[in-house]
Amino acid sequence: MFKDKLRFLRKYQEWSQVEVAEKLGISQPRYNRYEKGNFQPDFDMLKKISNLFDVSIDYLLENERELPDGEDLRDLNNFILNGKYSINSRLPTDKERRMLDNVIKAIFD
Repeated sequence: MFKDKLRFLRKYQEWSQVEVAEKLGISQPRYNRYEKGNFQPDFDMLKKISNLFDVSIDYLLENERELPDGEDLRDLNNFILNGKYSINSRLPTDKERRMLDNVIKAIFD
């Protein structure tokens, strides 16, 4: 679905909703409505979104799950151990990163 792809692409770029809204020239509440599926963008906004994320409009609107050609996926375990993120507004310790990694491995192994 469009809303899920939009959220995925934003998070993939590690942008906040405010940052994407600014890049698109709209308010954060309006962008939030796109991500929640409460409001659909018009064609001009779809063009802006596709240009911003460097994906086709077809990719945004179609029901395909694959990333556009050339997109790299991040390995979740590597991201948890080495990536830039916060938990409750603070950086995780090395011990917490290892614990999270173990949880992910337990779920998917």
